[in-house]
Amino acid sequence: MSDADDSRPERKNLLLRMLINEMLEQVRDIQRHAGPWAAEERERAEQTLDRVMEQVRSEATKPSIE
Repeated sequence: MSDADDSRPERKNLLLRMLINEMLEQVRDIQRHAGPWAAEERERAEQTLDRVMEQVRSEATKPSIE
């Protein structure tokens, strides 16, 4: 990896990139869901998305260790 690659934030924080990808996949799953949702199923999907979003927020606001 070159010095230019090292300066890119997405290269430095692989965990954050993985969490963002998981969050996007959850959003896509919710959007793909056709028809009415059972209340329990919707609640479970929303809780999962909330959990992932909280992890993204937490990781994104951590001080950088460089």
